[in-house]
Amino acid sequence: MAYYAARIPPPPVAPVASAAAATLSTPISRQVRIVVSAADRRMTVYQGNAVLATFPVAIGFNGAAPRRARGDDITPVGHYRVGWINYGTRYGTFMGLTYPNREDAAWGLRQGIISRAQYDAIVSAIDSGRTPPQNTPLGGAIGIHGMGPQFGDAPDSKVFPGRWTAGCVALSNWDVQQLAALVKVGTPVEIVGEAPGYRHTIELSYARPTARADAKSDDVSLSSAVRSSLSAPAAP
Repeated sequence: MAYYAARIPPPPVAPVASAAAATLSTPISRQVRIVVSAADRRMTVYQGNAVLATFPVAIGFNGAAPRRARGDDITPVGHYRVGWINYGTRYGTFMGLTYPNREDAAWGLRQGIISRAQYDAIVSAIDSGRTPPQNTPLGGAIGIHGMGPQFGDAPDSKVFPGRWTAGCVALSNWDVQQLAALVKVGTPVEIVGEAPGYRHTIELSYARPTARADAKSDDVSLSSAVRSSLSAPAAP
């Protein structure tokens, strides 16, 4: 079940502001690309070789790694594109990524996480320029989003840094609006650099039966571990 940001207290860390953010009156999308450094928790937006903007970001509660599966709270490392853009979501503008990519699918097939039919569906979508299926055991609904209406969207709004999402990349509400003015569907997004999580990497049972094809995608919200920790009574 999805959790609205307004229903969840912020993570117990201090917010940070953008180091540099472009304020634009007209969209700029030609030759724009996004690079997210998971280790530095920093997003850089390029147009060609020129830096248009940099933003502090938050990543998955369990860090970032080249491989992930549904529910592990890991931000995927790899090359993707903006597959769709939704406005006015519970986390503001949401820019969905074309996760899983071909490498993710090949790994999932080798490990027995997805079936041959699911692998073929992912590859077919990628080859035809469509967003791959979001409902396989590899997970889905990974994207770039804001903090939600609880936190405001003024230029001095902040993102809570660190690792607390369910796998998405989070920005402040102001920054995600600036980013949305720079990108379009098809904009390349590269997530680089592995980052450890708050707990050891989950040991998944890759030999388990493949999940149903209609299984739900990942929740674009706070990780379940963060939700649990925030709902627990404070220590005396």
